[in-house]
Amino acid sequence: MANYDESEYFTDSQEEVAEREAQEALRRMVRTEIRRVHTGAADEDIAEDIAREERERAVESRKKHRPRWMVWITSAVTGDILLAEEVKRAYNLFTLVGVIFFVSMAVIFGSLRRDMQCTRLKREVEGLRERSIRISEECYQQTSHSEIVRKLKARGIALEDPTTQPKILK
Repeated sequence: MANYDESEYFTDSQEEVAEREAQEALRRMVRTEIRRVHTGAADEDIAEDIAREERERAVESRKKHRPRWMVWITSAVTGDILLAEEVKRAYNLFTLVGVIFFVSMAVIFGSLRRDMQCTRLKREVEGLRERSIRISEECYQQTSHSEIVRKLKARGIALEDPTTQPKILK
């Protein structure tokens, strides 16, 4: 057996202190309930509990007498359907359907953006084609024989057209 000095103090751990306090609280609660039972104050609580249980049984019996479709509609309107066991099993499926809807919306949004970008690029290409045609028309007009002759006359340079057919060299 160990010998301890009087200078050593034994302190209780936090768990022991908490356990002692819990036991003391339980003793106080039991004493209070015993006093309530002896004074008759607990009778009202017991009567209220019995009445509440009776109301719950009445509600359950009314639910049993209703048609099943009526019970489903009522539970859907009140939100109790979310607590039904059949629906709880389907939560994973509902989550999967939600994820699929979200992905499909993201794909639709992405394809819409790509389509808008493609349409914008097509309009830009059409504009560039029209500009190219106009520039080539201007180039043709400025390099035509009559335009060259007109510009030479404006500068005062005389140009004579050949009178014979040109010969093609091979």
